[in-house]
This record gives sequence, C-alpha cells and structure tokens, in this order.
Amino acid sequence: MLQPAFPALDILAKLPPGGLLLTPNNRLRNRCQQVFAAQQPPGGSWVPPPVESLSGWLDKLWDDLQQRGWKPAMKRLLNREQRELLWQRALDEALERPLLNAPQLCRDADNALAQLLQWQLVDDIEQLDTALDPLLERFALTLNKDQYPLFAMIRSFARQLHNHQAITPDQRDQLILLALREHVLQPLPRIDTAGFAQMPPLAAAIIHSAADKVVKHQSSQRRAEIRRAPCRDLEDELYQAARWAAQKLAHSPNASVGIVVNNLGQCRAQVEAVFARVLEPQFLSPAQHRYTLPFNFSAGTPLAQTPVGSAALQLLELLRDDWDCTQLRNLLFNPFWHTPDEAETDGLWLRSAVFRRLQQLELRRIDGATLRYWAERTAEKLGLETAQLPRQLEQIGDRQRRWQRAPAEIWAVRFSEVLAILGWPGCRNPDSQEYQQLQQWESALEDLAALSEFAGSLSLAQALQQLRQIASRTPFQAETRDGPLQILGVLEAGGLAFDHLRLVGFGQQQWPPVPNPNPLLPIQWQKHWKMPRATAERELELATELTADLLNASPEIVVSYACEEDGVAQELSPLFGKLETAGPVDGDPLSTHCEQLAAAVALEKITDDRLPPLTPADCRRVRGGASVLQAQARCPLNAQLRHRLGAVEFQLPDIGPSPAERGNIVHQVLAEFWQQCGDSVRLQSVDSEARQGIIDAAIDRSLRGVRKKHGQLPAGFWDMEKQRLQRLLQQWLQLEAARSAFAVENIEWEQQVEIGGLKFSLRLDRLDQLASGEQLVIDYKTGQPNINDWLSERIREPQLPLYALTQPKARAIAFAQVRTNDCKWNGCGDLQDPIDGIKAVVDTQKDAPYSTWQELNDRWRQSLQMLAEEYRSGTATLIFDRPADNDPQLWPLNRWPEREQDR
Repeated sequence: MLQPAFPALDILAKLPPGGLLLTPNNRLRNRCQQVFAAQQPPGGSWVPPPVESLSGWLDKLWDDLQQRGWKPAMKRLLNREQRELLWQRALDEALERPLLNAPQLCRDADNALAQLLQWQLVDDIEQLDTALDPLLERFALTLNKDQYPLFAMIRSFARQLHNHQAITPDQRDQLILLALREHVLQPLPRIDTAGFAQMPPLAAAIIHSAADKVVKHQSSQRRAEIRRAPCRDLEDELYQAARWAAQKLAHSPNASVGIVVNNLGQCRAQVEAVFARVLEPQFLSPAQHRYTLPFNFSAGTPLAQTPVGSAALQLLELLRDDWDCTQLRNLLFNPFWHTPDEAETDGLWLRSAVFRRLQQLELRRIDGATLRYWAERTAEKLGLETAQLPRQLEQIGDRQRRWQRAPAEIWAVRFSEVLAILGWPGCRNPDSQEYQQLQQWESALEDLAALSEFAGSLSLAQALQQLRQIASRTPFQAETRDGPLQILGVLEAGGLAFDHLRLVGFGQQQWPPVPNPNPLLPIQWQKHWKMPRATAERELELATELTADLLNASPEIVVSYACEEDGVAQELSPLFGKLETAGPVDGDPLSTHCEQLAAAVALEKITDDRLPPLTPADCRRVRGGASVLQAQARCPLNAQLRHRLGAVEFQLPDIGPSPAERGNIVHQVLAEFWQQCGDSVRLQSVDSEARQGIIDAAIDRSLRGVRKKHGQLPAGFWDMEKQRLQRLLQQWLQLEAARSAFAVENIEWEQQVEIGGLKFSLRLDRLDQLASGEQLVIDYKTGQPNINDWLSERIREPQLPLYALTQPKARAIAFAQVRTNDCKWNGCGDLQDPIDGIKAVVDTQKDAPYSTWQELNDRWRQSLQMLAEEYRSGTATLIFDRPADNDPQLWPLNRWPEREQDR
C-alpha cells in the first residue's frame, strides 16, 4: 500500500481529542485515511480519523458559519465562470477600448485579486484605495492609481459583487479568519500539518487562529540510492519510465511505484498512450473491451475531451445550422448519435451515404437546408422511407429557427432536449467510465444554468461557448480502484512515499520552472512578498524545497531528463547534484513481439495481381469514360481500385473555385462563345466591340452557376475572374483567327464508343470541320499537355485517340492549350493546310514505327484494345512508370509503403 512520507499513524495517535491533521490535497488525505483503516481490526466499527485537506476543511468551516446564520456569511460563493462574467463587465466599465484577448485579461485580474487577498495586502476590496496608498508609497510607485488598470477593474468588480450579494473564495477565507478571531467558531486544541510545501499568509493565519497549538511535521528521512537517466527526448523518457515500472512490478507486484512527471497536465495524453503501450499492449486493440488500466493518474482529463463530453459538444453544433466540410464529417460520424427504431449500423450507414453525396458537391460550407434536403433525397434513393435521420434533422432545424436569446438556464434545458432528439449517448448501456462522464455532464449543465443571474440573455453562440468553457475546465477523474503504479505531478507527489520512484522531465531548462509573474500587479510587490511565479529566486526556493521532498520519498530514485530541448543540449537540473548514470531500460512486450515477427521465418508470397473479370452487364456500360483506360495505362491496380471498387477521394473544398472548377469554367466559356459565333468567317468579320459582347455574354452565363455555389465570395472576386477570362479569351481567339477557314461542327458532343469489349460514354469538347473536308478533334486544356502521352506503348492520354478512332474524317487531334500568355496548339495529324503547333505524323517521334495517319490510328487501336482487355479481365498489377502515377491516397489499399519495406 502507498504510504504517506510522514508517520501518519503516529501523528493521529498523538492528537488530543478534537485535534486535526491537515493535508494540502485530497489525495494525501485519502491516503492517510486508508493507512488508518488498514490498521483497524476486521469486522469492527471505528470512527474515521480526524484528517482533512485544507480546501475541504475550509468548505466545512464555511458551511458551519452559514448554518449558524452568521450574517457576514450569508452571501453567495461564486465559481470560476461566474467570476469571469463579472470580471468581463468590470473590464468593459474600466477600459474604454476593446481588447484582443479580454478573457485572458479577466483571468489575470482574478488571479491578481486572489494574490492581494491571500497575501493579506487588501482586507476589503470595497475599501481598496485605503489599502493601496501605503503600498504604492512604500515602494515609491506613482500615487496615481488610475494608471493601473487592475485597480479600476477591482473597483468595478467589487460593485458587481455587492449588487449580487456575492463573494469570491478568497473573500470567504477572509471571513473565516474574521469568524475565528471573533470566536464565532471555536478553536481546536491542536492542528497538525503535514505535506505542505509553501502556504499563503491568509491560509497560515486561518490555521493558527483555528487552534491553540499548531505543529508542522516534516517528511521522514530516508537514505536513497539516486541515479540519473539521460534520454533522447520526452518520448524516450516516458518509454524508459514505463519499462522501468514494468520491471519493478514484475519483480514485486505489491510494491508501490511512483512516476512523477514534470508538467504532467501538458503531456497527459502522451503519458497515457506510452504507459498503455508498454504495460497493457492488448488495451490498444479495437476489439478489446475497455477496462481499468493498472496505473492511476493524479491529473484528470477535461470533460470536453472525454468521449461522452466531446460527443455532446460536437452534436450541439448541429444548432449552428452552418458547417464546413470537416465539422460536418465529424458530426455525421459521431458514434454517440443514435437513430431511434433503427439498428446502429443502419443509422451510421445512412449518415455516411449523405456525407458522401455532399462531398461530391464540393461545397465549402454546408447549411442546414442543404443537409436536410440531401438527407431526405438519399433516404428515398436508398429505399429508406421510414428513416429517422431526416426527421431528426428537421426537428433540430425547427428548433434552431424558433430559439432566440434566452437565459443560461433555458439553454441548459434546450441542449438536453437536442441531445435527446439525437439519441445521445446511444442505445447501448454505458460502461463505468461513461456513466461517470454522463453524471459530470449533468453537473456541467447545472453550472451553465447557474450563470443565468450573471450572464443575462445569451445567444446560441454565447451559450455554446459558455458550456464548452465549463466542460474544458471541468476535470474528469475516473473513480477506479487504486493501483500499484501512481503517475503524478510534482505538487501532487508531495507528502507521499514510494518503494520505487522515477522523476521524468527534470532537465536544467525545465527545473526550476521559469518565472511567470502576474502582468497586472506591480512586480515590486510580487518580488517583496514572494508571490507565486514572481521571480527566479522564488521559483528556485520552491523548487529546492520540492526537490528535497522528492529525493526523500523513496529508497530508490531515478531522475531522467532529455539531452536536448528545443534544439539546445541540456544536462540534469543542478538541484539534483552529481549522480551516477543508470543504464537504459530496453524491451517491452509489444516491442519484443514486433522484433520476433520481424525475425521470423519468411513467409511464402503468392502473387495475386488479378481481380475477377467484368461481367457482361458491366462491360455494356463502363463508368468513367476514357479515364478508365487512362488509369489502366498508368497503374492497373489503382485503376481497378478507383473505377471498380469505388476508392474515390473527393477534393476538399477551398475558399474559391478549385483548379478543376476554373478549368471547367474555361471549357464552358469557350462552348458558349462558339455556340454564338459558329465559324471562323463570323469570328473574323465581327468588329472588336461585337466580339467583346459575345465574350462577356459567354462569361456571364458560365459564371452564373459557379457564383451561386460560392456565394460567400465578394463581388470583387468575380469581377477579377471575369477580367481574367476576358484577357484569356482575347489571347486565344487571336490564335483561332489566324487559322484557315473552319466551322465548329460539334461542341460538348456525347457519343458511345466500344473497344476491347467495353462500351464507354464519351464527351467531345469540340470537333472542327475544315475547308478541305477534313476534321480536327480538339480537347481544351488549361494545363501544359504533352503529345508524347499519345505515342507511348501504353497510351497515357487515351481520350483524343479514342475520339479520332470514332471519326472517319478526322485527320488530326490536338490539345488546345488555353493558358494566359501561353496559348498554343499541341497535336499531331495529317492536314492539307498545316496548323502551327500540330505536327505531321512523321515528325512526332524519331525512328517511330509509323509514318502515316492510318498507321498511327492502327497503333492507337491496338494499344487501346490491349488496355480495355486488361481492365475487362481484371489485371491489377502494381506497376507504374512515374511516381506521380501511384496516388498516395490509394496507399492504404495498394499497400505501397509495405511493399517498399519488403524489398
């Protein structure tokens, strides 16, 4: 059993009747009670020992004063959130200009007032000026108190407290001291204190006024073997500590092992992950039911970061009725969202289908109306007419439209109603930890309701912000059975003794901590009275005392530190002196298992590079068009994954139109223009003003749908986009006007193509009829295409060759490269009237196996039939010529990184 570092049983035995043992925290108090209980005879009844934590004892004294009806105690005690609301009002009154970080200033002001009261520099904040004048004069500071914003805020804050008949916890302590001095509360015969490092003057005065005799106990002296353990970084420190603790527990399961982590609150999640991986690797398995880990934390997790609390806050975001893509994804896949009268998997399946459909729209923001519309449409399409999801969303939307500003207590009820509509927290019975989180969530809603008197009428955003703030500040500490391994912060470890102790994170840059004085209090005051975090001297003094306590807490101690911090080499904190070096602790069950697997006999590998062939029905309508053959040419396996298995990653929406959308706009503008212009004769005959009118009309029609989709963009953005398109089309049309006579025969022309047993639906950008009777197949490109992609054995760009094979009169194919200041033709063929940029077939490649247009067409037909037959037969080899052809989005499926490691 974990023991206190002081002789608790001896202290309790020597206490006179009515005496009290006082500890700095509840953890040490509980430990003293457990030690006392372990010494009592089994089966008997006994009185609990007189042990209290300082905060618990003060709470009991205050309750006693209120029960006695003592008039000064008949006031409301404010919690942190209530005080911050009053500080915000005080800030608005005291300062005329708004601040960027007003909440932080309010927290600093609350902390500054607490220090003034705890260090007994101010006895009554309503008489602030009387207390401040001698303090300012003593340190030769300016006598103009208005130059200190804190004092103006305190005056306003005091008025707010008076109006609400409320006090702060530090004012409560002042009243307790007054009650003791006026003998409203009777003093105890003796108070023993143990485990305290440093104590504010007000708390010390209360203790000395509450007892006829006060005895301070130091930790018992122990001879310890102390070693140091240099590590690479914090992660290495934690792994070394976890393996060290595992070895100690394996050797002596009943031993008490302590791990003291400097700044535990900032790295708790990393600490838990490392210790779970080393001590309980099976806990990481998704199939493993949750159970209590064999170690206890002194630092809790904020309620907002627990599964239940985080899910509740996330689901309440549905009331905002407007989300970005990431927010909506997290909402729809929330595991605590339950659809009544449906299986859990069915509800999640429908929400997944809705999100998939919304992804295809590539919307940057999704409003509630759009979500409700597509939820209903998707349910109908899937034949789920009785699905509850559309009804849930409609109920939420109805309340969002009706609910206006209201007091905090009304919002607390509303939030509970919304969560009930969404079936939170699900249909299954919660486990022990989830049940405790549910209880704490109800307490958080009660804390929100308690803000009604101080917050006034709140909007939805304000109410959600207050609730999120409360949940973020509410620590969740699961009530579990005590384990042999304790993971604590530095202050929580004070007063405890261990069989084995390891200190983590005690490099010279972390210990002692750097000073962090309150920015609102005069620094001279903080230095003189040694207020918390005020000076390096004060931090050194406290760190020295805490270090002595830690080094006296166990007969075996290892102190670890990172050899490098923020890129700077460091050593162990000099407060520990010169120590011998402990050897590294290597090996844990999971690492050993991985090494054994790596060193195991190589397994036989069977190449499986073929999927089942397409059925006749699949061959009659192949989705994806020419992109199917393009993907098969670049990487067969990725082609099968994308076009047969549906492994498609939709593009994340951006602030403005995506590159693909901008390219489609150019296509649409050119299509609109040529529908009006028709041929080269009209293009060359119309004057510049008429041509500009046709261009402007084409641009306006093309931008209409895109502007509606991106309604959040200002009008100035679309004016610049229109100007860009105008310049681009003027440049391109100059190139078109220089050509020989032609007529645009087809635009955005859909046609069916069959090759290699597969039928495709293609859309041709443009087909020109030339004066010679020949046809030119055109594909617009806003990038920089390369015709060599047509000429390789596996055609990397099969779209235009496919078009050419379907048009008997076609004698050339060309990319129309429509780029600002880089407009040109890029193609090949056999035209009677050559076009600059469209090469003759014989000039496309040196030593090419073809010399005529017909020979090139035969080569294309043969290559495209080969690709089509590969795709139809299910060929799925992971081969590619260029690294860019192996899309990283498909690596989780084609396992490319693992294949590389096996080479």
